[in-house]
Amino acid sequence: MSRFYPEPFSFGTGAAASGADEIVIVLFPGNRVLLAGDRLPRSSELPFFAGDGVRIGRIDRTACVMVEESPVPAEVESGTLRQIEIREALTLLSELEQTALCRARTLSFWRRNRRYCGACGAELEDRSEECARGCPSCGAVFYPQIAPAVITAITDERGRLLLAHNSRFREGMYSLIAGFVEPGESMESAVRREIREEVGLEVKEIRYAGSQSWPYPNSLMIGFTAEYAGGEIRPDGVEITDARFCTPEDMPDIPSPGSIARRLIDQWLNQQQETQRG
Repeated sequence: MSRFYPEPFSFGTGAAASGADEIVIVLFPGNRVLLAGDRLPRSSELPFFAGDGVRIGRIDRTACVMVEESPVPAEVESGTLRQIEIREALTLLSELEQTALCRARTLSFWRRNRRYCGACGAELEDRSEECARGCPSCGAVFYPQIAPAVITAITDERGRLLLAHNSRFREGMYSLIAGFVEPGESMESAVRREIREEVGLEVKEIRYAGSQSWPYPNSLMIGFTAEYAGGEIRPDGVEITDARFCTPEDMPDIPSPGSIARRLIDQWLNQQQETQRG
């Protein structure tokens, strides 16, 4: 069974050595990623790749190298090579290549924004023995920071699913209630608080349902299911402008495949279909 193996940083041409002929390249031209068809390109497909980059891990024995903020020569982008939005790429890639992309995107953001020591102000250096940056002046060590967030599929006593319109969504788009975990909170406490704050409801029977790296820019989405326990829907009017319990027959527009929100919604839809067949 194939697996993705995270690794400490290594740099330059030597970073590409993996015992395999090919290297998986995660190349970011600005806020996009380069794909070869519906997968990440290999080094043999990119004649302009000179071996520079940051090795972030491997898929089995094949190295994965991140190339940051690299323009793609116009004459190269032809045939199957194309630059696309990262969100769209996540709907196309295999699970292992999704992991490589999410890791690369999160580390790229972190390295760009963690350039100086927060203790003494000196410029940081990458550490080769671990995924970290160290201060050559005071010795402080900094690791990538991940922001945990919870997202919850809430059903009522009739089996309907709560969907909400966030003020940042395009018109007509609805999804699940989500929010960041506050310092000192458990994830279950964050689920209760976010739902109470954003739509005024209480929930019970909170159950873990899965997780997903979400590199916008450095989140880990933790999915839950929960049951309605009381209250009336009252959108906060700031983040949430509308919310309602829906059946499969009256669904609004929902997120595209590739997100944990869509995965949770699809699981609910499948359960509803099984219930109707039973």
